Amino acid sequence: MFGFKQNGKADNGRNQASIGVQLIASLLVCYPEIYTVTYEPKDKEIILDFVINGSPASHEEMEEFARLLDESVQTYHALHGGEPVWLAVDADIHGQRMAVHVKRQLSTMLRGELDLLTQLFRDKFGDNLQADGHNVDVLEPEFSSLQSNLLDQMLDTAQEQRIKERMIGMRDKDKVLVYNR
Repeated sequence: MFGFKQNGKADNGRNQASIGVQLIASLLVCYPEIYTVTYEPKDKEIILDFVINGSPASHEEMEEFARLLDESVQTYHALHGGEPVWLAVDADIHGQRMAVHVKRQLSTMLRGELDLLTQLFRDKFGDNLQADGHNVDVLEPEFSSLQSNLLDQMLDTAQEQRIKERMIGMRDKDKVLVYNR
């Protein structure tokens, strides 16, 4: 299907898809601890998946960690003048691996919150947290700076414009792939 420009403006559907693709790709590039990112347009929800290797944590441990995540995010937003936000955490266990899913409304997500979430996962799970070796620290400084700035812009844009397509981004060796589903 072709996208037509009207009065010099790109097709809005393509623009929204582009925003979603850029947002998800930048999230994965800037945060190597995040294994996959899913966007659900129905609920305007973003799901961040973290993978933990080794013996899975107990149910009680994960309940405590989920409370810590929620309290930390609520405190972060309170300190930055925001209202309480919705956050949900659940997990799937697959043998010696656990996938932890953090669900949030994209419209209230802030960059500092992402820094906080990934730091809490690193502190809790250490080397058991699966992280991509191609992180912003080992990438060319110009590229990592560009991705960081792009992520900030895409978070701002995604809060103003609705992304209508369901999307998923994942890692494949040294690549980041984003699909609309």
